Order: sequence, then structure tokens, then C-alpha cells
Amino acid sequence: MLTTVEGIVIGSRIIGDNNCFIDILTDEYGVIEATAHGVKKLTGKNSAACSLFAYSKFCLAKKGTRYTVNSAEPKLSFHGISTDIEYLALAAYFSEVIKDTVASEQPAPGFLRFMAITLYELDKKRIPIERIKAVFELRTASMLGFTPDLRACRYCICYESEQMYLDYRDGSVFCGDCASENDDISPDIAELSPKMLYMMRYIVYSPLDRIYRSCPDGLDIRYLGEITEKYLLNHLDRGFGRLDYYKRVKL
Repeated sequence: MLTTVEGIVIGSRIIGDNNCFIDILTDEYGVIEATAHGVKKLTGKNSAACSLFAYSKFCLAKKGTRYTVNSAEPKLSFHGISTDIEYLALAAYFSEVIKDTVASEQPAPGFLRFMAITLYELDKKRIPIERIKAVFELRTASMLGFTPDLRACRYCICYESEQMYLDYRDGSVFCGDCASENDDISPDIAELSPKMLYMMRYIVYSPLDRIYRSCPDGLDIRYLGEITEKYLLNHLDRGFGRLDYYKRVKL
């Protein structure tokens, strides 16, 4: 049976001299593994379409639970990512998160478009790399079902206060006044300035095609990244080796 899908190659493993297993992120089937024959040859007809981070149209042959690339046509490439080790390491971290959290053989609406937009920003290097990382982590957590409730204080329903806090445990926020009046506050919290809360709301609630367009002046991007990283890893209850590598090359 032949299946035609569009997808992004988010992983590749060499088998033999000229073949690869590739992991393809798709809308229809989540992340699927396919065998790509001959793609390591210089003259391989599918080499460009099956290269890491390529956005391609694939014709896949399926036998049982296994896929094989019959043919592939490249649609977009993100060559600029590979020119900088930090950007390449971050893209690898993003791919590891997606590969290990998006199910196979199940629809994954939105993830393909989000990954394409994110790789585009990494490729163009128009905005700070720390901001790309923070946006990816918080929006991915939300798309995986761990959306923080940033709408208002969970106690008094105030929309904004000079002192607001994020509870990592359940993703809720509460204001400084309520923090002093309630004894069920988790010690695992992060303080949010008005700008920080605005940015996090923007990341969670904005349309995908606008997700990298806004950032208030003077925002502490490094602190935002600490929050989003901890939030994602806490809710997934795991770490990622490629995140550790990204941190090493960034030093």
C-alpha cells in the first residue's frame, strides 16, 4: 500500500553503507519511522528530501507496520541551521522532544506546522536563540496537553498584579496578595513580572503563525527560558540528552 504525506525529517540513523532509518513528523500519522534506501549515496535520488530537517512530500510503501520511502520530493530546506552549532544543537533538542512525545500512527494536528515555523526561525536567525527555545518549550507543553492556566489569579480572579506567580505543579497563576492569604501554596513557584506574564500568555494563546512575532522590550529572555524549560521537563517528568548537549555548546 502506498501513502503520500508531507512531513519533516526530525531524525536519521545510518544502516549499512547507503541506507537510513528516518523519523518523519506528519499531521496524519504523528512521527513515523521509514527506511530510506540509497540516500547516503552522492547520487541518491531521495538524498535531499530525506536529509535531516528537510520538509518534503513522501510517497511511502507500507508493509505491516513498516514504512519504506518509495519516492520523495523536497519542498523546503533549512540549510542555515547547520551553519551554527548552537542552532543545530537546539534544533536537535526540539526534534528529540517531538520524537519522544508525539505518538506514532495517530493524528498530530498542528505539530508539523509549528515545527516548520520554528525551524524557519532557526534558519533565518532573526530573533534571539533563547527566545526561540522558550517559545518552543511552552507552546509544545501546551500542545501536548499541559497548557498552563494563565488567564487570572486562581483565587481572586484578578487578571494582572505587580506580583504574580506561576505554580509549576498545576500551571496556575496567583497574585501576591493571595499568596500571603493562602497556606496551600506550593513552594515550587516562579515569580512573574507583568511583562513575563504577558509574554507567556502570548506564547500559549496566540495563533501559530504569529507565535514568534511579539516580545515586550526589556523582557528577561534568559529567565523566561528557565521557566519554560522547567515547566516542560517537570510535566514530561524527564530530561533530554540533546538539551544537555545544547547547554554545553552554548557555554
